[in-house]
Amino acid sequence: MTITSILIAFALCYFIRDLGRLHRFEWIKPVTDWCNSKCSSLPGWAGLTGFLFYFGLPLLILGLLNATLVSFFGVLGSFVLSLVVLVYTFGPHDLDTDIDAIIHADNDENQRQALADLLQDNQADASDAGEAAAIEFVFREALQRWFGTIFWFAVLGIYGAALYRIADRLNEGDLELGDDLAELSRRLRQVLDWPVAQLMTLSLAISTDFDSVYQAWKRYHDEQGHGLFEGNNGFLLAAAREVVTSGRAARDGYADQLDGSLGCLKQAMDLVWRNLGVWLTVLALLLLINVIA
Repeated sequence: MTITSILIAFALCYFIRDLGRLHRFEWIKPVTDWCNSKCSSLPGWAGLTGFLFYFGLPLLILGLLNATLVSFFGVLGSFVLSLVVLVYTFGPHDLDTDIDAIIHADNDENQRQALADLLQDNQADASDAGEAAAIEFVFREALQRWFGTIFWFAVLGIYGAALYRIADRLNEGDLELGDDLAELSRRLRQVLDWPVAQLMTLSLAISTDFDSVYQAWKRYHDEQGHGLFEGNNGFLLAAAREVVTSGRAARDGYADQLDGSLGCLKQAMDLVWRNLGVWLTVLALLLLINVIA
């Protein structure tokens, strides 16, 4: 049921683009502002208490809703809820449409401005730094918008998808959170991202050049001077940069040749699609095995 929900939900988001309008998370900011004004006097609100509230209450509501739907509609109710949760937690925008809007902009000036807006950098250009920023943006956003939700839904169901999206939203930096609460949210997000980034790196190696990805992955950890379970997810970004900037992504016959940052942007997006293809293939095989069993 879990694998079927993932495949159907992603297909719905891809073929029915209007569903992207449902990816709205702006409500979290006024909610956090209101809670801060009403609950700031509670012990530990700026730390553990607030952390448990912001993550625990939505999951509790989701659990009650799931139990209610199951009691009325059985398995069908749970299945429909899982589709709704998945569709809602993908995003908050469609990454492929964001990239296509840049590549197919009306003119060079609009294209440059769209790229700068996407990278949040007014100096985005065709330099090595601009190319690296474009590659890192695509893979970072792919992890946050697609792969994180898919992985944690596969592991924890609707609670995993909701947990990941809440952690992602609380780390966007526009919310007024206490220092301890912000740190707890950041650490949770790091824990949630780590296995997803590792699997994305593995699928990148499978779908491109395994040796190049492995060497970039290993070199990153050696240069950082820490173990496998320490640090951030820069190993994924380092592997993606290596595959694209070395030209391997362009020479394998799958990526179109463009110039500068746009070329890297297009090639990086192509690699993300291949990564997604590997993930969905594995999910489909698991579904087939389950059906046969």
